[in-house]
Amino acid sequence: MARPDQEDIEDGTIAVMLERSRRRIPNLLAIKEQLAAGGTLGELEIAHLEEIFEGANRILAIVEQHPELQEISAKIINLYTEIMDMAVANAEKG
Repeated sequence: MARPDQEDIEDGTIAVMLERSRRRIPNLLAIKEQLAAGGTLGELEIAHLEEIFEGANRILAIVEQHPELQEISAKIINLYTEIMDMAVANAEKG
């Protein structure tokens, strides 16, 4: 069997990234809704957000090379930032 070339690897990484994004966005929105209601983050939510942040850092180089991925990536990063800002504000209140 032939070994995959760099383009095949990037295509696979992009496919996985898009699938993960499709699954993660509803979870992120649920966390944001919880925070909007005045809630705080539990250990599970914190671990989930850390996983998303670490994943974003790992694929940054690929996103920079593929402009078609930049919009969805920016939206996820903005959502992540909103969540973190809300979490900090709620923790300071509570």
